[in-house]
Amino acid sequence: MTITRSDPEPPGDSSVGGSGPRTATQQIARFGHPITRRLLASDGFTQPRLEAILGTDLQVRVLRQDELAAEQLPATVSDALRLAGPDRVIVRRSCLINADMVTASMNYVVAVSGPAAAAGTDDLHVPIGRGLISRGVSQRRHVLRAGVTRWPDGRLCAAKAYVIMLGDHQPLCYIREIFNPSVVPPEHAPISNEDLSWADEPDYTRSQTPARRGGCDTEPARTSKPCSRALPALVHPRESDSLTTDLAAAARGQAFVVHLGARTSTALDVATLPARRALAIGAAAVLKHGLDTPIVTIGQLRYDGESCWTPANSGAAARDRLPEGYRRAAALLESWRVSNPPIALCTDMLRSAADHYPASVARDLLVEVAAMLPIAASAPAASRELYSSIAPLHISRAAKPCDSNATRRRLKRPEWDRSTQLLWIGNRNHEFTHQHLSFAARVRNPLAVTLGPTATPDDVEFLCRYLNPERRPGRLTLVPALSGTRTADALPALFEAAARFATPVGWVCDPMHADDPATAIHTFVSACRTTGTAPGGLHLDCEPRSRLDTRLDTGRALHCVITTLSAMWAS
Repeated sequence: MTITRSDPEPPGDSSVGGSGPRTATQQIARFGHPITRRLLASDGFTQPRLEAILGTDLQVRVLRQDELAAEQLPATVSDALRLAGPDRVIVRRSCLINADMVTASMNYVVAVSGPAAAAGTDDLHVPIGRGLISRGVSQRRHVLRAGVTRWPDGRLCAAKAYVIMLGDHQPLCYIREIFNPSVVPPEHAPISNEDLSWADEPDYTRSQTPARRGGCDTEPARTSKPCSRALPALVHPRESDSLTTDLAAAARGQAFVVHLGARTSTALDVATLPARRALAIGAAAVLKHGLDTPIVTIGQLRYDGESCWTPANSGAAARDRLPEGYRRAAALLESWRVSNPPIALCTDMLRSAADHYPASVARDLLVEVAAMLPIAASAPAASRELYSSIAPLHISRAAKPCDSNATRRRLKRPEWDRSTQLLWIGNRNHEFTHQHLSFAARVRNPLAVTLGPTATPDDVEFLCRYLNPERRPGRLTLVPALSGTRTADALPALFEAAARFATPVGWVCDPMHADDPATAIHTFVSACRTTGTAPGGLHLDCEPRSRLDTRLDTGRALHCVITTLSAMWAS
């Protein structure tokens, strides 16, 4: 049995943030709407109250979760949780949304690591209240403060901070909840700047040295130079193996792939790189929020003129002989994976796309994600990022025909193409050679193959046998080019050909060059559902708007993302 009660703040106590000696009861009385007052004064869990207001069930979406030292917390939080310097805490940022993707509340939780694990409140997919109920944990609430703050879009909103206690003495977690002003009326007595300050956020400047992100190898860097410049191998085999694991999850329907490609070198130059990274982050964040599943984000790089295989151990002389195109690729890769994510550009991109969806679920979704991304990004680089779109991005490149005697000698035993993580074969016309396939079959990288409009079930079976004879999960991803009604008729047969050979294949939709991308996406998802195949991902090509306007046309790509969500929700 779960015992839940709420203790008001004792008269005269100062509230969180130092807003003065008002009691919680006095603070709540300053709100003008009875719904708001009842919600803030509720003795029970917040989620059932919000569900009653909205008339629908709510789901939790965790934006991110970090583990920090207690010394990074302000005194108002550490004192409320009775923390000492060596203690560790879990900091979670989450929100509650309904089936229409309306965000009802956003929550900031600080939990003591040990008790949180024991009570099950560290489970990312279970709201804290329901987790305590399911375990029959006796708990009570000590209300610290009720008042107003800012919703992510800048509007005033109601807020509440309290501590959940286990039994009568052990603090479990500090929670600050802020409520969507469109759902919970924020009308309030006159406020001051001090009323808006809660002063309960961690001090990330006192964090430990962040873990090294991106780069080629997982070992510590030997020099202060970027590792892509220090080593000719741009990626480590472990990175390819990690991507293989992620792609295997997508093939099972436990993850979703976003691959950002480009047909021209213009779309891959250094000038467009920030926009491409912003699009990759934005597309993945929208899909993560809408599907509540891990997102595997992959971006294409173009290596013009380089050799297709890079030895694992090359000295300085070999580095001096590297082609210029390979050097440029190394610099692009360093910026793609290691530099700070362009969150501001991403939020502007999402808000601009939202303007094309007036008064719709799609518009609200884009606006909400644009507001949440800065929150998901505001933590140390070493933290575990649950908006996987912000994490270091994977890379892919197209296979080059390489059939020299030297290459064949090198590849007598299984090796990796260390210039990429995902090796991409073919284009929309299904153009690839025996040399492409021969090279791809000999490396252990995960492979993606584009299937043109003329691809047959026999082609699929051949690719499965030739490229993945061991039936290794995550090894092979197939990308059917969608065009016309023939694809709608052919897709189930292609899916079934892979199933007959019992090969685990990830299927990714390529809609952007179809006559009607929206129809192509719905056709793909419908065919997947009909055959019991998991829709594994989305391939997006993003090109400059014109020869004179080199800015990327991100609107079409984000339209495909929204359409994919609509199709997945409907299935």
